[in-house]
Amino acid sequence: MNTLLLLLPLIAIMVLLIRRQHMLVAGAAGGILAILIGGIPLADAGGIFTKGAASMLAITTPILYAAAAMMVGKAGSIKAAVTLAKRGLGKQVGLLAAFMVLIQAAASYMAGMGAGNTMVTAPLVFAAVGAVPPVIAGMAIATAASFTTSPASTETIITAQFAGVEVTTHANGMMPYTALFWIIGMALAYWGVRKYGSLVTGDAADDEMKDVPAGKLWIQAIPFISLLTMVILGGKLNGLLGVALFTPGAIVLIATLLTFLCSKMNLNESFTAFVEGSRFILVTLFEVGLFLGFINMMGEIGTFKAIAGLAGAAPASIIAPVAAIIAFVVAIPSGAMAAGVLALIMPTIAAIGVSPAAMGLVAVSVGIGTQVSPVQINVAALSQGFKKDIVDIIRMNIPYVLGTLALIVVLTFFIG
Repeated sequence: MNTLLLLLPLIAIMVLLIRRQHMLVAGAAGGILAILIGGIPLADAGGIFTKGAASMLAITTPILYAAAAMMVGKAGSIKAAVTLAKRGLGKQVGLLAAFMVLIQAAASYMAGMGAGNTMVTAPLVFAAVGAVPPVIAGMAIATAASFTTSPASTETIITAQFAGVEVTTHANGMMPYTALFWIIGMALAYWGVRKYGSLVTGDAADDEMKDVPAGKLWIQAIPFISLLTMVILGGKLNGLLGVALFTPGAIVLIATLLTFLCSKMNLNESFTAFVEGSRFILVTLFEVGLFLGFINMMGEIGTFKAIAGLAGAAPASIIAPVAAIIAFVVAIPSGAMAAGVLALIMPTIAAIGVSPAAMGLVAVSVGIGTQVSPVQINVAALSQGFKKDIVDIIRMNIPYVLGTLALIVVLTFFIG
């Protein structure tokens, strides 16, 4: 089938999103075009569509962590932690934002995924500085670089396989680049706070807690600090203990119990806050899942394979930069399936014979692309944590993500 014809549904979606149409309006337009172009039977199209919502709502760990983060936030635990941090740092709130980006990056690297950690760290950053665009972008970039180079991620396994190296060897070789993107994320967060200041509305939280003794603040902050620690270090602790004690279910139950013990909420109020905390993320994931259903129709007719095939048409000397750009573009509509994007792109560039480091940077470009994707769960997590619509998060990320892509393209010229 003609490549331009296959690209038509994707072009329609991108145009409608740029014109600020609702995500599902754009998705429906692309899905209908895919049905017409590919001749997908309506019965099959219905099945493809409903699988999108099912796949998103099956991602239980981020849902649990989001609900727990909202619960401890409602109990005042995040405000207490922020107040303690502000007292310790004085006017250097930018350092807190940069440090939280580093924690987010390290946690995502250890886990091989980012959204679950974002559900916990984003509310703290939001409470401290508000929805500062460079801070949000810094978190997104550091997270993307982490899960695409982590030895625990599917993305790294796929890349290492096609590069012909061991997963650990590949991850170690990518570490300098991983650290570079962490530094970029931290620098963006620090600079963003210095430039924009705190965008927290009013000083009500500061006024409310300015006379609270430090000891009482530490007690009130225990639920959030414990939740953050368990989310980040749970896997390591399980390994040390030799038993899977800190599972997602156990973590949220411990956080709920600590909320009851360390705040004014009783047990009924704690569990009610936990359940109510899941509403936003469930609604968001339902919307994202429906959009993904339309995107899957384009995958059914071969749109993404056609785009990936364009990399093979590039001259061998620029195959890595071209592959990085194509990988980025493909990741935008299919951001929920970063590993799937790599599975499309990697065979082509592996056949050309580029270096493992260049292939690793192509993988990072996929991760970066997912951070401006309406169907990426980490974008949904940022949306919840910073109390912004998904489209607003994408608009905030775009200029910084494009700058990062440009850096990746330049790097691939030298190491391809």
